[in-house]
Amino acid sequence: MRIGFDISAQSLQRSGVGYYQLNLLKSLLSMDRENFYKLYAFNLRNRQRFSELQFPSLNYEMKVSPIPQRLITLWWLMFNNPSLEQVVGDCDLYHLSEVCIQPTKKAKTVAFVHDLTTLKYPQYHANGNVFLHRQRFKNLSKVDGVLTNSEATKGDIIDRLDIHPDKIFVTHLGADDHFRPMESFEVKPVLQKYQLHKPYILFVGTLEPRKNIPTLIRAFNQLKLQYQIPHQLVLAGQKGWLYHDIFKEIEASPFQSDIRHLGYVLDSELPALMNGASAFCYPSFYEGFGLPILEAMQCGTPVVTSSTSSLPEVGGDACLYAHPESFDELSEQLFKALNDIGFSNSLSKKGIERAQGFSWDKCAVKTLEAYSQII
Repeated sequence: MRIGFDISAQSLQRSGVGYYQLNLLKSLLSMDRENFYKLYAFNLRNRQRFSELQFPSLNYEMKVSPIPQRLITLWWLMFNNPSLEQVVGDCDLYHLSEVCIQPTKKAKTVAFVHDLTTLKYPQYHANGNVFLHRQRFKNLSKVDGVLTNSEATKGDIIDRLDIHPDKIFVTHLGADDHFRPMESFEVKPVLQKYQLHKPYILFVGTLEPRKNIPTLIRAFNQLKLQYQIPHQLVLAGQKGWLYHDIFKEIEASPFQSDIRHLGYVLDSELPALMNGASAFCYPSFYEGFGLPILEAMQCGTPVVTSSTSSLPEVGGDACLYAHPESFDELSEQLFKALNDIGFSNSLSKKGIERAQGFSWDKCAVKTLEAYSQII
């Protein structure tokens, strides 16, 4: 079977979609010797990023068409042609991009849906992003199968998009193996690079409204005022969209000097940052999966996260939970993780055990099962 797999997101600094594509392909190409993969993308800039992609396998080829992604996406949305067979070449099945439902002549199609945040919480997104995703969701009924990363998101798809449950396949994500408990000598160089000389609470993710960072900052302020904790708050992630309120909240904080924004952090440095943290906090309003909490658990870092969407499905009893709109509740849960060493160590062990239930190989196996069933 020839499988087309859209890797257009690899032209950007990697976030959720990019990590999903890269790590799933690593496992698929490692374990699958029966199928041939045609990795395709549409890109006019940052083409060197694709040349850097290498997989230890011979059963794939890569084609990057010199067409801007936005241009061909708008063309498909307006005219629903040309087909992928015409642009990419013949395949039996195409694993479609996050951006739109790409048309085919005869081939089967499967689309991955990370979440329905643009439908459920459009106020957290730029208008252009909301428009593109809504157009994609309108066309989702045309595909032969839908992959998604949690039972919570599957429920959202059934409720909001009226897709039959038998057409939806849940493929839980995994954390890369380099997220693991580390020795202090491995962690120290990264902490020195970012001049992190105090204990700290860590957030990792794109700075955007959905991540609920202002509530985290208010919870941090309360921890400093009520308990005089010595910690810093460290935000690791690039600026996304509508991020100005986050920096207004930082500027208004009486503990502004203890709030650090590191910007985009290299993949190779994230495990050390997570290992060095006293606690990892991810107070997002809504997530399709919430990969950063799994990565933190796999490092053995105590996790405090939101009690909404898919996050309890991933964290189970290995995380502490707070309602995302309550900075009081978030503050109390963080203090519990920071103050009680015995409890914190217990949470760390639970996190490592819980994380063993997720892996990219398991995600790849479920994906291959979906491919076979669709074909």
